[in-house]
Amino acid sequence: MTGQDVHPARAAGEDPEDLGLALVVGERYPVGQRQHTLTPRLALATARARSALIEAARERDVLTYGELSEAIGGLVLPRHMGPLLHMLEHDCAERDEPGLAALVVSAATGEVGTPDTGWAPPQRRAVWAYWAPG
Repeated sequence: MTGQDVHPARAAGEDPEDLGLALVVGERYPVGQRQHTLTPRLALATARARSALIEAARERDVLTYGELSEAIGGLVLPRHMGPLLHMLEHDCAERDEPGLAALVVSAATGEVGTPDTGWAPPQRRAVWAYWAPG
């Protein structure tokens, strides 16, 4: 086995089956109009994103797409965050938590990258209230 054959989660010392996610590696989840498989790499990225966003929520802050990409070790590039953010939303829903994806914003606009941004400000307030009460 070469260094390139090592699974990214195992290379980082993290077992994809034990990342603390409410989701299951190998299962398929809705991403827009399609189904997307939660791969070990996407699971690792989702777990890292969850940790980074909970930290931001405790500070009543947001992260840009670039900052989140950096926080997860570049496992997902800023322009390709859609599946990751959907998985994060599924994970939050499974836990009955407000959706952390509302904290991920564009550096240019300061708002989420979805066509309809109206959902994000109240969701962001709910996330902050949940993770940084008082």
